[in-house]
Amino acid sequence: MASIELYLENSYLKECSANIVSIQDRFVVFNQTIFYPGGGGQPCDRGFIKQGDETYKIVTVKKIDGEIIHELERPLQEINQTVEMQIDWSWRFQNMKYHTLLHVISGYLFQHYNALATSSQIEKDHARLELSFSPEIMEEIPFESLEQSIKKILAHPHNVYAKTISRTEAEQKEGFIKTVINLLPASLNQIRIVQINDIDEQACGGTHVNNTNEIKDFSIMKIQQKGPTKKRIKIKLLD
Repeated sequence: MASIELYLENSYLKECSANIVSIQDRFVVFNQTIFYPGGGGQPCDRGFIKQGDETYKIVTVKKIDGEIIHELERPLQEINQTVEMQIDWSWRFQNMKYHTLLHVISGYLFQHYNALATSSQIEKDHARLELSFSPEIMEEIPFESLEQSIKKILAHPHNVYAKTISRTEAEQKEGFIKTVINLLPASLNQIRIVQINDIDEQACGGTHVNNTNEIKDFSIMKIQQKGPTKKRIKIKLLD
């Protein structure tokens, strides 16, 4: 039985109790978890597992064959005892803000210039987004004013919410979602969609803020040419 992915239901959940489902040395699967296992360019969560008086640091979290595997710094002493999970909130919240900002930028560039996001990656102190453009429109895009355009959007609050729809419904949607759905495994029948008002709507399994006003300020550090029809945008959140 797959772990309940509590972070999908509530990205702001910082602590929870969990029971051990399986254990192999330092690698543990729980009945539920608040730890995001990483994916879609977003790194996995950090944090701790507490059991009795013992505290175990989380080394990494991965989703393998549908199971969320938590690698601990050392094996648990008690295999039948409930644990308390506690995430590193500052790390999680930073990633939530970056991930939402990446959605805003890619959504804006898709709406206005039909750009398709080909990859993204959130790092420790910045994030990057790679997009593909039609050759004929590439020269017309005012990249020098992109930061100003995005900040104009973020000057107003926009709700961010997730919903799960059937693959059939997702495939009938126009635009970016339809393009992405075709790349997902055929076995995936339920698709999680993240929507930011009228700015962006796409398939995503990551964590996000509830409203864009939580992103605050940011800076576009660099825009690089990555081939004839691709650009890489490097962004940084500002305190």
